[in-house]
Amino acid sequence: MAKPAKEKEIGMVTLQGARCRCGHEWLPRGEERPTVCPKCKSPRWDKLKKFERGKKGVGE
Repeated sequence: MAKPAKEKEIGMVTLQGARCRCGHEWLPRGEERPTVCPKCKSPRWDKLKKFERGKKGVGE
């Protein structure tokens, strides 16, 4: 007697998305890491900013 094929469960799924430092979130088309953010076109979308423009540093 053959076992019935296991059916996939219905419910929530987790999708791997990306979030840029500009705040834009998207789902990449393929498995490879995106090269730029589709909104702001930043090639460093996955790196934190080192400095904030217009803010004074320590001791100034």
